[in-house]
Amino acid sequence: MKIARVIFVLATLVSIVFARKLELSKDLTGLFPQTTEASMLARVSRAFGGGDVALVLLRGDHPDRVESAATAIAEDLAKASSVERVMTGPPQPAHVDPTAAWRFAGPLARQRLAHAVTPEGMRERLRDTRALLLAPGASDAAEALASDPLRLSMIPWEDAIEIAAGAKGVPGGSFVADGGRARLVVVTPKGRAFDPGAAKEFTDEAESVLERIRKTHEGVRLDLAGGHVVARQTEAMMRSDLEKSGALSLVLAALAFVVTFRRVRALLAVLPPLLCGTLWTIALAALVYPKLSAVATAFTAVVVGVGVDTGVHVYAKLLEARRAGLDPSRAATVARSETAKPTLGAALAAGAAFACLAISDVEGMRQLGVLCAAGEVLTALAILLVVPEIGALLERGAPPAALRLTWLAALTKTRARSMIALGLGAAMIAVAILAGVPRIDHAIVTPDARTLPALATYDAVYATFGGTKGQLFVVSSDRERADAVAEAAETLLAQKRIAGFDALGRLAPSPAVQRARLAERDKLDLPARKADLARVLEEAGFALDAFEGALASFEHPTTNLRDPIDDERVAWAARRHLAKDEHGTMVVTYVRLLGDAAADSEARTLLRAADPSAVLTGFADLERGLVLTMQRDLPRVFALALGIVLVVLAFALRRPAKVAIALVVLLVEIAIVLVLARPLGVRWHLYDALVLPVLLGITLDEALFLLDASAKKSIDDALAEQAPLGASTALTTAAGFGALVACRFDGLVDTGKVGALGSIAGLACALVFIPAGLRLASRALP
Repeated sequence: MKIARVIFVLATLVSIVFARKLELSKDLTGLFPQTTEASMLARVSRAFGGGDVALVLLRGDHPDRVESAATAIAEDLAKASSVERVMTGPPQPAHVDPTAAWRFAGPLARQRLAHAVTPEGMRERLRDTRALLLAPGASDAAEALASDPLRLSMIPWEDAIEIAAGAKGVPGGSFVADGGRARLVVVTPKGRAFDPGAAKEFTDEAESVLERIRKTHEGVRLDLAGGHVVARQTEAMMRSDLEKSGALSLVLAALAFVVTFRRVRALLAVLPPLLCGTLWTIALAALVYPKLSAVATAFTAVVVGVGVDTGVHVYAKLLEARRAGLDPSRAATVARSETAKPTLGAALAAGAAFACLAISDVEGMRQLGVLCAAGEVLTALAILLVVPEIGALLERGAPPAALRLTWLAALTKTRARSMIALGLGAAMIAVAILAGVPRIDHAIVTPDARTLPALATYDAVYATFGGTKGQLFVVSSDRERADAVAEAAETLLAQKRIAGFDALGRLAPSPAVQRARLAERDKLDLPARKADLARVLEEAGFALDAFEGALASFEHPTTNLRDPIDDERVAWAARRHLAKDEHGTMVVTYVRLLGDAAADSEARTLLRAADPSAVLTGFADLERGLVLTMQRDLPRVFALALGIVLVVLAFALRRPAKVAIALVVLLVEIAIVLVLARPLGVRWHLYDALVLPVLLGITLDEALFLLDASAKKSIDDALAEQAPLGASTALTTAAGFGALVACRFDGLVDTGKVGALGSIAGLACALVFIPAGLRLASRALP
């Protein structure tokens, strides 16, 4: 025992060091299944740092005040150490040779360019040029117009360019909507959004700037969104959920323990090893998992709730030994020796049920299963080692009378009542079968505007600037293929078959695409059109000598193919669209679909035809993948958990009739959960659905101890003795799961409801169906 105590102390001290290093993942990729689309979405999320540009949304009743605030924000954020670039509108393109305009022109712009170099097109363009030259302040534009009187270089930019979240603007203009009462400031933060330091630094610095501007620009509302901000808020939410659910679980489990066990001092013996076992599990999480998934943060609350079970049985045996006249030291030895096998067996069974989640295709569920399994066993070991020792110090006086619930036996006292009870159980199973498979409300549960303020800002941006949620990511393997996707997207947008798109090719087309476009330009034979341009200029009353540069460019069209990706003005676009990881290059085109099933399906088909090797992904694809994953995972996990339970029951009970009775308890419990979930508002999704098979192992504890006791004494005595202990273990487990209801992440809330409901249902089933089954099978049992 001395060696064990030394190991206990050392393990706890080491765990304190490692537990402090636990990091929470700020992205949701750990909740994704292993499908092609989901894997690509995870790659995109990681490679781009979780990231989008940051957006500052300004809204007010007075356009001039909104504009003033936008200017002030842009100036202040540009000075921030965490900011790389600030834009109030799409950047003004560099002045280029007019014959180079084809390099940046998509399919519609090339059509306009082709028309612009016809005599009729030249006349139309020159009429507008004359108007510009006669306008006030035209001297600034005179030089540019002299080299490009047809304004060919502006044609590719005449359509609004989309940046992010549906924000559009003409190059050189501003992101403005609602008559100037709403504006956007687009910010490129430094660092990766998934880097805790970078996310914190930018979010804190940006919020500080906005707070200063709010004080000096009353009446203008300022809201911040972006990858860094969402990552920061997600981390805060997850850490809050982890701490809050763990603390609440401890309080609720302690309360349930005291109410059912009626021995307050026992908490002094149970809580220290319980906390140590939980600490060991947290340290294990920090060592095994570099980043802990959102759903896996539930492990602390679950471990605390389920871990109390061992303490209940060990302390109860200690009190029983004291009542038998044993001294405290001897009672502690007896309590440890007589409860070690059944409690460790129950812990291993529950841990094995949790471990079944390790075969899931979802990383977050695998993490949750492994950590809960480890936590269940570690807390059991800690309690077996420590509780008898502390209990021996606390129970030196006269032990309390044993708590017995004798009235429960009346529910199944006669064979008729037992048959009615089992009939009700069979009816519950039938109702669950007739009700059918629960409807899947959400295959994946993601935070929304209620939990993350930045998402509410995105919603406001969508409503104000015409954007939509749920962008489709078209991921190509190189820029040339992505440019083909952009061309297809531009055609779809012109036909109003998509809501919008954001592509790297709008600002930085690949050299290969530029060559192809210049080849298309050369087919128009610009040198031959030089005479047409000279004639039309003279017809419009312009002096030809002022436009020698323009005429020369027609005679010798440029062949310059400088890659615009190197231009610092498009660096932000490259960061948003182009990335590399260990699997290769990714070029992402963001497409906003209409939300109409038929139109969206057709758009997907045409986009895929533009780049057959591209992967089309997004959260809609993720939903479908998770539904398929659940259909595959749930039967596998359930079958494995049931197999483990059968092995444990067969080994522990060694009687087919008793094994059958225990199985009835578990099956009715699952049926009750499925039936009551509907009126209780449980929303089914992958995470809480996979808790169902885990319940088979968690609630096995009450059944095993009651069946074991019934082999040594009468059914009535076994029920009276074990009912208080079973109530204590079940309610503490329910408290552990129930604490998750206080979380902000909805996925954990629903998981908590299912776990708590299952624990209580399992207790009720054990206390009713086991005595009923034993009474009816008494003739068959020895």
